[in-house]
Amino acid sequence: MSNLTATLKLQHVFISNLVEAAQWIGVEKLEAQRKLRAAKTHLLAHFKLEDTLLYPILFDAAQKNTELKHTLEILGKDMTGVSKEVMSFFEQYHIGEKPHHTTQDLGNILFLLQTRIRREEDTLYAEFDKIKAATRIMVAGQTADSRRSIWASSHSIHHAGATTSTL
Repeated sequence: MSNLTATLKLQHVFISNLVEAAQWIGVEKLEAQRKLRAAKTHLLAHFKLEDTLLYPILFDAAQKNTELKHTLEILGKDMTGVSKEVMSFFEQYHIGEKPHHTTQDLGNILFLLQTRIRREEDTLYAEFDKIKAATRIMVAGQTADSRRSIWASSHSIHHAGATTSTL
């Protein structure tokens, strides 16, 4: 698992825990509303991290991988809808409106959020980790090739120097 996906997964747990705590407390209570505002703030930061570091790598790889491209298209449409619904729910807690949602509504939002999380982690994060692992293997191979080439050049130069000095 890459550092990025490990971080993103920890953020998922943290955000889910905030929403679950708000559900247990009761959506009408001030402490629950604070937790929902915090969840929204953390979710926005999470989206920014994904948009900056995760998705560009996936979209780049999708240019050469039609299966990944198809997966990104399908999940992208679904996740955009989920994101809008979740953010719309959180918005009222951010701007200070008196909530009109019930604890059951919050449960539905939590279900949508956790479904999105599972899809990302199982599909997209796993694919990202494969891409990063392949890149590390390729770089390691290139590094080993470079070292051998440098050693061969060094050996050749040293050998040539020894030959000319004895002449």
